[in-house]
Amino acid sequence: MPLPKRCVEPVHVSRGTVPERLAVPSELEAVTNGTLANTVRQLSSLSKHAEDMFGELTREATNLAERTNVLQARIDRLAIKVTQLDSGVEEVSLQDIQMRKAFRSSRAFQQQLFSRNSMPSAMLATYARCDRPPPLERLNEFRDDGRDARKFYTDPDYFFELWRREMLQDTERIQHDRGKKVCSLDEASTFGMLFSYQLY
Repeated sequence: MPLPKRCVEPVHVSRGTVPERLAVPSELEAVTNGTLANTVRQLSSLSKHAEDMFGELTREATNLAERTNVLQARIDRLAIKVTQLDSGVEEVSLQDIQMRKAFRSSRAFQQQLFSRNSMPSAMLATYARCDRPPPLERLNEFRDDGRDARKFYTDPDYFFELWRREMLQDTERIQHDRGKKVCSLDEASTFGMLFSYQLY
């Protein structure tokens, strides 16, 4: 089910009820005034969403510029190191190479990209309007297995755990298949040797 990120409200500008006690002489004028007021509200909602979108674009462009600057600085440092190296002058023995520390990246990978902190403000506003989950944590004292009762209703880590389980199963399957292939290769080579002996 697609979840709309932004919704311009009110959606139906001409829907509404005419009040019983009219301050205006005709119903048509009341409907026209209501439609005009809803159109102004719709334009206000549209301008709010436009400002939010431009704010998001500005933040993303700033983040991209910062990452580009960091990458350019790394490239410049690497270019200086490469120009300083001279393979004809400097000879490094195999023992010196083995004594050096292995390369270790200092780069930190971003995790939890779809958390509440990284959620766009429009989605955060929609999320804030949602009903809160029922207070199932009160039932935790009655559970014998020690699991959180709320996780039976809503679990934010469900898809991560599902993915982790599938990855572990795939790894085990690959290791199991690799073990079978080694055995089957040994069996095939033994069978090939026996077959070649029978031919001669």
